[in-house]
Amino acid sequence: MKIAITHTFRLSDTSANYHLLLQRISRVCLVNFLVLSIAGLWLRGYTILPVNFFAYKNLLHAHSHFAFGGWVMPGLLWLTLKYFPELQQENNYRHWRNVFALVMISAYGMLFSFPFQGYFSVSIIFSTLSILGGIYAGTLVWRSASVNFLTSIKWLRAAFFYFVLSAIGPFATGPLIAMGKAGTEIYFNAIYFYLHFQYNGFFAFIILAVIYRMIERTKSFNNGKIVFRLMNAACIPAFALSLLWSQPGWIFNVVGGLAAVLQLIAAWFLFKDLKQINWKNDRVVWMFRISVFAFLLKCMLQLASALPIIAELAYTHRNFVIAYLHLVLLGFVSLFILSSISKDLSLNTSSLFRPGMILFITGFIITELLLVLQAAGWLQWFSGALYLKMLFAWSLLFPIGLLILVVPGLGVFMGRVARS
Repeated sequence: MKIAITHTFRLSDTSANYHLLLQRISRVCLVNFLVLSIAGLWLRGYTILPVNFFAYKNLLHAHSHFAFGGWVMPGLLWLTLKYFPELQQENNYRHWRNVFALVMISAYGMLFSFPFQGYFSVSIIFSTLSILGGIYAGTLVWRSASVNFLTSIKWLRAAFFYFVLSAIGPFATGPLIAMGKAGTEIYFNAIYFYLHFQYNGFFAFIILAVIYRMIERTKSFNNGKIVFRLMNAACIPAFALSLLWSQPGWIFNVVGGLAAVLQLIAAWFLFKDLKQINWKNDRVVWMFRISVFAFLLKCMLQLASALPIIAELAYTHRNFVIAYLHLVLLGFVSLFILSSISKDLSLNTSSLFRPGMILFITGFIITELLLVLQAAGWLQWFSGALYLKMLFAWSLLFPIGLLILVVPGLGVFMGRVARS
């Protein structure tokens, strides 16, 4: 049975407030993604550009925190409100507006405070506000979703559970620093705890919630419950893979490897369900397929990382880790959000859409290859300076591609606002 699915659904509550909020979130997401790409380009060119006002480590903190708080968090909030209209109906509009405002204040607060002082009082306050914004949204989701037992709702509730669980990591770093544990194994493991449950819990589960909401609209049979149980069973024990850098013992390799196997089995059932979708001539289909392929590749790499030799490579070559994190954040999460927003804003109908996305994805693929090949020692004929220039040059495609997408989208939006 073939199912015709689009990326958007009719909102039951058609109030102007909710529509305007969704429009604002989508436009802000695009602008923030552009800002994030420029910040990333600055990092790639740190040793090449003639003037640098801030310490590299502080810029890196600003970039990574803004990636989560300024791009991914509002993007996932938009997906949540767009695909689960019942959440809008059961909570006052002011709650969602407050969540979005809190997330944006914290995101730009982190963007402008980290470069000046790194982890210090102001930046810590803003990063804490970002976590509180996610907990606020999670409270609204859990309170609203209790009346609905669809599998997609369970995915959504689990996503915010893992968000709250991940918060243990950053909240633990303060006491660890006070105890003189900064820079120790337990300190870094607290950070990896946060990253694991963000990437493999919060990010992945919301996207899977949206995918199964799309399939559920047809009331057809699917394997959503099986995939949900397998992914949940794997999520917590898969944290063992994040501990392998400290060589905690072979049992962690076994536990992490078994969790990765469960994720791969879940991915197989997910692909069976995706075959039911008939995308017709949708111009964002290829972005969606790349996103799903990146998810599959993530699961495969996690299984490979359970092998001691691979875990050692990841620990000794930082670029492997960077490439993996970008695979998940850019290839899986960002392309899914970007494809959904582009479809909703009709950016995919523009003649500039395909060239912009080709530039963006080309930059993504080539910079990933450069990171992996350099870490593997296959670019030894390039000097360090030449390699950095190549990485910077190909990274230019990120902001250029996004600029081609963002400017027409904002132009359409401003025209609608002026006419209204």
